[in-house]
Amino acid sequence: MLILCIVLQRCLSLHQLEINIEESRSDIEEATRDYSSVNSRLPYPETKLWEQRELCDCITFTLRQVSIKGFTGKDGEMEFPRHLITKCAKLERLEIWCNHDWSSEGGKATLGLLSLPRSSIDVSILLKPPPNLLVVLEDGSQP
Repeated sequence: MLILCIVLQRCLSLHQLEINIEESRSDIEEATRDYSSVNSRLPYPETKLWEQRELCDCITFTLRQVSIKGFTGKDGEMEFPRHLITKCAKLERLEIWCNHDWSSEGGKATLGLLSLPRSSIDVSILLKPPPNLLVVLEDGSQP
């Protein structure tokens, strides 16, 4: 997330952003093998990264569409969409594509994003379930 934060600070007129967590997860782990030393340099826990940093210009003024693919709803992933919803004033569309590893806890946390106060009155938040999601009705049947 620290890398994303730095990139966003440099992209002053970014309108559209697509993040593929699934593809980038192993690349990031490889590139940041000594990740703990990077985190230890922050004066706060990494989970507070988006709360503690100043707003990037693109988040305040230009970012309109964000797509996040491979989302699992784990704590380390929740902060960025939460930050976008509550701080991104021009955001029109936020798509979150859930990963096949999506858990029920991650699902509940992800659904919680829908109840956050929104900085943009025009934003639509689309939660795309994982392709292998099996829906079971209360009576145990499937639709």
